Amino acid sequence: MPLLAMGVLSLASLLASRDLVAQEPKPTASGWRDAQATTLVTRAIERRGLQLADSSLLSYRATAHGFLAFLAQLGEGVIIPPKVVQSEELALSIAWWQPGRSAQRLIGRRDTTLLPADVGYYRDRYGVVLDNLPDRIRLGDGQDVRDVPHPLAAGALGLYEYTMGSPLTIRIPGREILVDEVKFRPRNGSMPSAIGSVYLDRETAAVVRLSMTFTRAAIIDKRIETLVVTLENGLVRERYWLPRRQEVEVSRGSTWFDIPARGIVRGKWEISGYDVNERIPPATMLLPRWSSAPRDSLRAHPFAGRIIDALPPEIQIASSEDVVRARVQAEAAVRASMLARPATASVTGRGISDLARFTRAEGLALGLGGAHKSSTGFMVMARARYGLADEQFKGHVAIGRAPAFGRLPTLQLFVERDYRDLGVAERAGVTNSLASMLFSSDYTTQVDTRAVGLLYKRSPVSAFTWRVAAERDAPTRVTGSGWQRTFAPTLDAWALEGARLEVSGAGGTVPRDAMARRSTWMLSASVGAYDGQATRAVRPLVARAQAQWQLTQPLGRDRALVVHSIAGLAGGRDLPPQWLVFAGGPWSAPGYDWHRFGSRALLSQRVELRTPVRGPSLPLGRFGTSPPHVTLAPYLQAMATASGVAERPTVAGVYPSAGLGVLFFYDLVRADVGRGLRNGAWRFSIDIDRSFWGIL
Repeated sequence: MPLLAMGVLSLASLLASRDLVAQEPKPTASGWRDAQATTLVTRAIERRGLQLADSSLLSYRATAHGFLAFLAQLGEGVIIPPKVVQSEELALSIAWWQPGRSAQRLIGRRDTTLLPADVGYYRDRYGVVLDNLPDRIRLGDGQDVRDVPHPLAAGALGLYEYTMGSPLTIRIPGREILVDEVKFRPRNGSMPSAIGSVYLDRETAAVVRLSMTFTRAAIIDKRIETLVVTLENGLVRERYWLPRRQEVEVSRGSTWFDIPARGIVRGKWEISGYDVNERIPPATMLLPRWSSAPRDSLRAHPFAGRIIDALPPEIQIASSEDVVRARVQAEAAVRASMLARPATASVTGRGISDLARFTRAEGLALGLGGAHKSSTGFMVMARARYGLADEQFKGHVAIGRAPAFGRLPTLQLFVERDYRDLGVAERAGVTNSLASMLFSSDYTTQVDTRAVGLLYKRSPVSAFTWRVAAERDAPTRVTGSGWQRTFAPTLDAWALEGARLEVSGAGGTVPRDAMARRSTWMLSASVGAYDGQATRAVRPLVARAQAQWQLTQPLGRDRALVVHSIAGLAGGRDLPPQWLVFAGGPWSAPGYDWHRFGSRALLSQRVELRTPVRGPSLPLGRFGTSPPHVTLAPYLQAMATASGVAERPTVAGVYPSAGLGVLFFYDLVRADVGRGLRNGAWRFSIDIDRSFWGIL
């Protein structure tokens, strides 16, 4: 069974080499009426009908190995890798015979739940797509899309427009196969339709690869933000293009409460082991199109290793290359309004702390946000917050054109007033509010900023956001009071008026090898020019950069070495206190007071060894039980700092720390005890996993 995997790999590598972020040139109206493309598509439509009746292809059997995963994407942007909530590994037997009959049987299934959740999938996620989808496309058991015309169905020429893309050459031993890309889009984007590209064998017009997304009118479930299907075929017996690899991604958000959190379902199948034109057992021919073996048989299937180790890296990343490519092609083909979620009003916010928070500067502050997207594609967003102790309103109003894919406009005009945090976050917002209210322990260093300016992001999948604004800074003061003790004083910031340019970004990597290093990073850099008044007239011209980087090296048996780095650098003329870089707290300098260090430069380095040990398992009702282990994480850390400024003196030097962290309840909760070894003290903290901070 000469399955020409080299050809498939050549195609995949050529596709992956393209620029996935830059917009492709949009064909002109005449370009979409490409005679060469129309001729090739006409042949493909005829071939599609003939292949089902091809007398030389009588039958085939194959096996498929696949994964289904549900992931949670938390926080703005789609660069940071999402959290895998639940995953399933699947084994499937496939039989196809003339005239166009088939039977698929699920013969192996195992799952693991990494976070407490009750996850279910549509039944068709457990099967492989045959014959490159039917003439009327139906996905998600008809709940995602239903009865969408196939771009290669009979009559498709009257519904779609086509243009040529980039040709490819697949080289296999003794033969070259020329493959042409044909892009397609609907003639009427307001109708339920598909958008994407199909790669066709130039000689036979057979489908080599098909990738598509859908117009908004085609998507039934209004929570869906992204729906992409990719089908790749391999050449069997040097004649038949049969299923080789298939992927689907569905991303959902909320239709009425819009916070930066979404659920992602990903499916991936690899099909191999073809037997062509062999006799199909009569018992198989009596099976329905899809069926499942008994539960005991599914569990007994001999999968290799653990499911979490076998989960492909492309399942775990923020957004696969195929999905990004499909988005780019769709946005280049039709107006954004044909792809974006419909005009609507929704309650919105950056996270729970936009609704309620407690800090020394505001006391209890309550807020609410809203957004409205018009039928013209423009989005107006507003949020407001009122502090009961400082009796001040804070808020943000922005307007921009909504993107086809993504939650927020890529270009926004905004005006705002906010108590802006100056340091690297050391706690989740919800945790900080509780600690502030109960123990007067507030881990925020803020300045009262009023601004008007622009926000720009190259695309919804870009890692970096640019911000330029005219600003006015003023110091905050302690107005709140906790249940115990009194708050530490706020920063003695300068009153300034001027302009600031900032670029910020975040990202992460998920390697293909389960034992390879993984990393996440965050970066922000600013330059500013101001006039102001301190003890004298000042004209600051300043710059500052702050970065975090975490590297995780698996060591086997669920152990890992974690290296966490924090760095900051500030300088310029008349450097104000609010432009220093700060350290002190459970992540930047454990065992030292909150932001004890404010300086022109600092570097904090932690080395931590995480090792699971047996622990209690908690019953969770219908969610099962929590894992019967906790993770111990002893660490050593050193923070090196330069001197500060006269208004915020800091003694330069190296400040070491040592401590122990304990992660429990699916490693979602972390408790730490640490001591500063140079004029420090014992400190205890408990918090939620950092990956959830973006919505807390």
